[in-house]
Amino acid sequence: MRNAGRLKLGYYPLPVEESRNIRALLVSSAPYAAIDPCVGDGTALIEITGNTCAHLAGIELDADRAAASTQNGIATVHGSAFECRVLAETCALLYLNPPYDTEVGPHSNKRMELVFLEHCYRWVASEGVLVFVVPAPAVGTCARLLASQFDRLSVFRLEHPESIRFNQVVVFGRRRKSHLRGEPKGVDDLLRIAYKPHLLPALNQEVAERYAIPPSSPVTITYAGLPLDAVEDAVHRSVAMQNARGILVRKQQKMSGQPVTPLHKGHVGLLACSGMLNGFFGEGETRHIAHWRSVKHVDEFNEEGEAEGETIIRKRERFSHELTLAYESGQIVELKETKQNKPCREAG
Repeated sequence: MRNAGRLKLGYYPLPVEESRNIRALLVSSAPYAAIDPCVGDGTALIEITGNTCAHLAGIELDADRAAASTQNGIATVHGSAFECRVLAETCALLYLNPPYDTEVGPHSNKRMELVFLEHCYRWVASEGVLVFVVPAPAVGTCARLLASQFDRLSVFRLEHPESIRFNQVVVFGRRRKSHLRGEPKGVDDLLRIAYKPHLLPALNQEVAERYAIPPSSPVTITYAGLPLDAVEDAVHRSVAMQNARGILVRKQQKMSGQPVTPLHKGHVGLLACSGMLNGFFGEGETRHIAHWRSVKHVDEFNEEGEAEGETIIRKRERFSHELTLAYESGQIVELKETKQNKPCREAG
């Protein structure tokens, strides 16, 4: 995954249109428990279980999305799915759309799609339903586990532009009864899908396949990890952070009070260049933030040496001062030393 994807914690939500197509294949006649280990803001899980008496539960690593999911009526745990525990075979519907990435470790790094499936498939009860949204190549990676634990496996190609962008497919499966698990029947068909996803049928409202979701009681997700929000808040108050702040963050010097004598231009210049006059100035459209700083420059001089053709390069360090003004309108003006005949930069 690219860095931009990692910053989003691998969050690429399923389009609403595809969620509705998935819902068309699911049938329920009684209340049941549904879990999404990567619930995001909960939109996909709500659409998939719409118009049913489902008890929704989810897990989300991002604090803002976890809060949004809770507001949408889903019992959401803020934390990592790998630090959550659910009683085995208590979930009737598992919707899993994991991050599309690879583990980062010293050795034996697996695809995250397989890692999530290995951790979560045990939650699905006998004859419970799995809805697994992954890129087509990941089906081959998970083929043996899927075939050994689920039957009635069906794979459909997703046609939404965002789904085509990520080469997404959806795998439906029904959890085998305990005495039938272990033998990977149909694994060869799943392996071929990774190489020829274009031959798969498209998922739409015309698909006749149906999966019955068995009734089940609400499930409880037990979080065994650290309280991430509390830890983040406590870090800023910790002794270690206070000690590090004095080293890593330059302390702003403050001066207050009236000068003994009126300030002349030279006095004002010295105070400004030392950063003592940083702050807000002006009113209305001319209101702005002023910030001064010192910048080091290195000048080079070439001198002729005593020997013929010899050149001596001498360097001299000096400091100059720069002023940056940020206006309320968004205009930014910089006053700084520039080369001759080059005006100061002004950016809006």
